Amino acid sequence: MDSDKKLAKEIEQYQEIADQTGGKVDVSALMLDALEKSQNNLISSKQKHWAYLVSLGLPPLGLIFSLVFWLGGKDDGKRQAIICIILTAISLILAWVTIQAMFSTAGVNYNQLQQAPAQLQQLLQ
Repeated sequence: MDSDKKLAKEIEQYQEIADQTGGKVDVSALMLDALEKSQNNLISSKQKHWAYLVSLGLPPLGLIFSLVFWLGGKDDGKRQAIICIILTAISLILAWVTIQAMFSTAGVNYNQLQQAPAQLQQLLQ
């Protein structure tokens, strides 16, 4: 929404210039240029899709996309970074729940996993 405010402010400035010059300046061309610039300063949909897929499929790497978007300087960068962080968190939580469910159905707990190397060592002797 910040980019919308910037664009509205820029258009208002162009309208003031038109009023001051008495129509000698082509304000419509200036407004079209401002619209094109605002569209060019957005993250492409292809980049967004890749970031979302990586955030869900490879959660730690989603944080890298978040950092890149946050520091990128694009108008919608911070919003996309927050979305990537949320998707990464959801993916990590789902992975943790899935692993916990798998261990609980197998009848294995964390303490047994820690004792496994010692038991393996005893079997090998």
